[in-house]
Amino acid sequence: MRTPVGDTGIRTESMTLATETTELDVTLGPRGAQVRAGGGALRVLTQSCDGARVRVAVVPERALLLAGDDVVFRVHVGEGVQLHLQDIAGTIAHDMRGGQARWRFEVDIAADGCLLHEALPWVSAQGSCVERDLILDLAPGAAALLRETIVLGRHGEGPGQLVSRTRVARDGIPVLVEDLHAADLAPARVLDAVYAIGVESSPAPGATRLLTAGGEVIHRVLGDAAHHACAVLDQVWRQTLSEVPNTS
Repeated sequence: MRTPVGDTGIRTESMTLATETTELDVTLGPRGAQVRAGGGALRVLTQSCDGARVRVAVVPERALLLAGDDVVFRVHVGEGVQLHLQDIAGTIAHDMRGGQARWRFEVDIAADGCLLHEALPWVSAQGSCVERDLILDLAPGAAALLRETIVLGRHGEGPGQLVSRTRVARDGIPVLVEDLHAADLAPARVLDAVYAIGVESSPAPGATRLLTAGGEVIHRVLGDAAHHACAVLDQVWRQTLSEVPNTS
């Protein structure tokens, strides 16, 4: 799926970004799921394979993100596969001292496939300047449950400059197109979200529930501290996860 290009407010033409792409491909073979992964700034470790269910951990190979980084994580979930991605560490966009960086998470889910990803917090430190993209393309019958937490600035500091773009498509047709600038969240410092795409997810007290025209659900909480904002959506995540088949 091609991402529309617009004016992000972040200029990267003046410096060369070194693109590092990590590929993860999980497909279902005669003997169960097959995992192929490699490249880039991330290491993918297979934790378990049980038939069509696969759990993998994602570990950064070095400090991320730094000025000049262009990190791409490209994931393919094959037909009938349930892939559970687990972060080992959160991501900190460090002070870039006038530089910039990019982070791009691209996911393609085949028919009847499912992605589960409870990401650890993304911290936009003071002095960082990042374009961040989530691109999710689902085939008919595919599903995804994702958690993301954006924290603007470490304790005692101001926020970095962040443009976070989300593009979700079902069978090539866009169902969610959103551009979020860090300044849009002020005075809040934390945005916690659960995306339930093709998964039942009920309203929860204390969370804003957005419903797209296609029936996809987004739960969000804005707050001043991560532990307060996340408490509500921790419950939403657990409840929604329980609605996904074969996750026990």
